[in-house]
Amino acid sequence: MRTIIDDISVTTSKPYSPTYTHDIANGSSKPLRIAIIAHSLYPIAQPYAGGLEMITELICNELVAQGHDVLLYAHADSQTDATLVSFMTRTQFEALVYDNEHDSVGMSREELYQYLVYQHAMRDIISRDEQGEIDVVHNHSLHHIPMMMGQAFGARFFTTFHTPIFPQLRLALLTLRHGTHTQFTAISAHQQQLFAEFAPSHVVYNGIDVQSFAANTDPIKDEVYFWYGRICIEKGTHLAMEYCKAAGKRLIIAGPKSNEEYFDKYVAPLLEEDKNDGAPALFNYVGHLSKAQINERLSHVTAMLFTSTWDEPYGLTLAESLACGTPVIGFDVGASSEIVTANTGIIVPKKDKHAFIQAFDGIQDISRAACRLRAEQFCSVAAMVDGYLSLYEHAVENINMNGAQSRAVSF
Repeated sequence: MRTIIDDISVTTSKPYSPTYTHDIANGSSKPLRIAIIAHSLYPIAQPYAGGLEMITELICNELVAQGHDVLLYAHADSQTDATLVSFMTRTQFEALVYDNEHDSVGMSREELYQYLVYQHAMRDIISRDEQGEIDVVHNHSLHHIPMMMGQAFGARFFTTFHTPIFPQLRLALLTLRHGTHTQFTAISAHQQQLFAEFAPSHVVYNGIDVQSFAANTDPIKDEVYFWYGRICIEKGTHLAMEYCKAAGKRLIIAGPKSNEEYFDKYVAPLLEEDKNDGAPALFNYVGHLSKAQINERLSHVTAMLFTSTWDEPYGLTLAESLACGTPVIGFDVGASSEIVTANTGIIVPKKDKHAFIQAFDGIQDISRAACRLRAEQFCSVAAMVDGYLSLYEHAVENINMNGAQSRAVSF
C-alpha cells in the first residue's frame, strides 16, 4: 500500500499561496489556514447529490468570503471558491492497483479505493502542516481513516457527525473513545446525544443560504400543502398522502423516486386511486424539482409536511421551508423540534394520524414572517460558520497559550 500512496501526486485546482496572516506564535486572530476534507463519492457541486455536498460547499465558500485560506480535499469535479485539492481519481487508482491487489489486503476494490483516497489526502495535509501551512483541519468525510490519522493534529482536528453511526465511524470511535485530543461537532443536539457514548461533541447546527430563498410572508388564501424529498420508505411519502386524503386536503408531491419498489407499492396506488375516484384530484406529483422550482412551490403553499419516520440528524427541508416563510407540520423525530418552534410550525408524535390531521386546523394561524425570521436567525450559513470559527480559533488560541501542541508528525 505504501508505494501506491507515495506514487500519487496531488492535483490542485490553482496555486495555493497561504497568506500567513494568522500569527500562531502570537495568537493573533487573523485569517486561518483551514483544510476541509469532503467525502469522495460525489462532487461538491450543483446539482447536489445530497445535503452533505451542499453543506460542505457552503462552509468553504463562506470561509473564503470571510477572508480565510481554505483547501478543499474533494472529488475532482467539485466546484468551490476554496482551493480544490483533488482526490485520487478512479483512473489513477485503476492504473496503480493490480486486479487482484484488493484480495491481498482483505478489502473489496471499492473499500481499497476509499482507503487509499483518504490516506493519501491525510498524508498531503500532514506534509503541508509540517511546512506551517495549516492551522486547523475539518473532516466531513464519513470515513474512519481521516479520524484515525487526525490524531497527529490533536485539538486542531475536527470531525463533524452528519449521519447515523455507520460501521466505519463506529470502527474509529471504538478506538478513539479510549483517548483522543481531536474534537467533534454534531449538527444537532439529537445527533450529539446519539454519539455521546463514544465522544463528547460541540453542537453546530447546519445552515442554508437563507438569502437565496425568496420568502412569501403574506397569508395563503388557497389551502394546499407540499411534501418534498427523496421518495422512499424512511421519508414516509405515503403517510403525508394518507393524512391529506383523510382530511380532504390537496397535496403537491415533489422528489426523485429513490426507491422504485416503495413508490410502486405505496405511492403509485394512492395516485391512481385519487385520479379515478371521480372527485376533484387531491394529489399532484410534479417529479424532481430544481432549487428554484422548490422555492416557488414552497413559498405559495399553506405548509410543508414532514413525515420522515427515521431520526434525521438535522432535516434541511425544515430549514428551507422556514426560509420560504412556510410553516411546517411534522413528526417529532431527530432534530425536527430543535429547528421548528411553536411559532413556526406544529410538531406531532411520529405516525400520530389524529394529531397530524388536527394540525391542519391550526397551521394557518402561524405567522409566515416568524418562519422567515427563524430561518435568518437560526438556520443561516453565517450562523453555522461562526460556530465553527469560534471552535477553530479557540483550539489555536489554546495551543498558543499552553505550548503543548506540536505540529503534525509524519506517518
